[in-house]
Amino acid sequence: MSDLLIELLNATLVKRPLNEDFFRDAAEADWQLCYDMAWAQNVLAMTFPAMSSLPKELRPSLLIWAQWMAYAQSIAEQTQYKRQVVEKIGSWLFDDGLSTLILKGFSLSALYPNPNLREFSDIDLFSGESYEAVNECFAKHGVLVDSVDGHHAYLKVDGISVEHHFAFHNTKVKRGLEGPEEALQQLALKDWRPTSIKGICFPNPVFTALFVGWHAYEHFLQEKIQLRHVLDWALSLKQLTNEDAETLKAAKGNSRWGRFMDTLTAIALHQLRLPQEWFPHSELEMAMNFNAVMEQKVWNDIINTDPTPHNTNANIRRINIAKRIMKNSWKFKTYSNIRASQFLLKETIGHFKTLHFKTDYKL
Repeated sequence: MSDLLIELLNATLVKRPLNEDFFRDAAEADWQLCYDMAWAQNVLAMTFPAMSSLPKELRPSLLIWAQWMAYAQSIAEQTQYKRQVVEKIGSWLFDDGLSTLILKGFSLSALYPNPNLREFSDIDLFSGESYEAVNECFAKHGVLVDSVDGHHAYLKVDGISVEHHFAFHNTKVKRGLEGPEEALQQLALKDWRPTSIKGICFPNPVFTALFVGWHAYEHFLQEKIQLRHVLDWALSLKQLTNEDAETLKAAKGNSRWGRFMDTLTAIALHQLRLPQEWFPHSELEMAMNFNAVMEQKVWNDIINTDPTPHNTNANIRRINIAKRIMKNSWKFKTYSNIRASQFLLKETIGHFKTLHFKTDYKL
């Protein structure tokens, strides 16, 4: 791991000046490694302001600096465009007396010092009992549900993909991964936080932390996660009160997926060296007593493995993910209630059920 990148991330998130000593002996190859790793881990844009605060003689070459700046500007422009899409969605809902929760990327970006530079792709919504009414509102404005899988509907607004959740795990897979679905459903209905955008709310902090951890867990088992997932987890814990932390602890219980979340905390503390005071005592205690060998194994998977290549053929990508799951069966042995082979079988059966479900769905 690049020490340059760790220092940039810490300075960015803690909002403090960089320790210039980290950069005095940095060669161009060191900066190139830092740039490449930041890009691969989806943290390149957010670290640009910190990097640019260095004196010119300590910065990377003009070529790397310019590429970094161009990327950050591109992400900021994309984020602003997606905000406009969210505002449009919110205005439609508000006019119909409706509102929705916005999840994941857009809401998590608010936890970062510069929300415009926290990268995200889709817009994720959850409307609870208003799920059908919100879909009907979309349809009234010419935005139809393309398809529905086991936990959300797919839509597209002004070219931006929108996933409208009715669940937080794949409901078409029976007796699959054990997870916090019931707790997430209950938390998602409580204490919606209005935003400056009419019709759009953020979820409460406990839901955010639990969902961030669960979402990272699913990605980790099936493919891999990035540093951005670890930072999201750390920042979501930073928002919790002591009472919130106890609610989160109770939801995790002695589950294996909860143990994975403890791994993320340990990595945030020991590998990324984020401030201990960010973390509730209950989470800190679990992380401090965590298995160092397993922590290192997960860290290596985050830093040293490549993502599954995207392919225009969904079936080929599905096969590649299946191969990856079997190759990394240790993840299931350590953190899951089922074996990797069982998971794949259940997911395959669920996939065909989902196809049937998509065909039958009507607004």
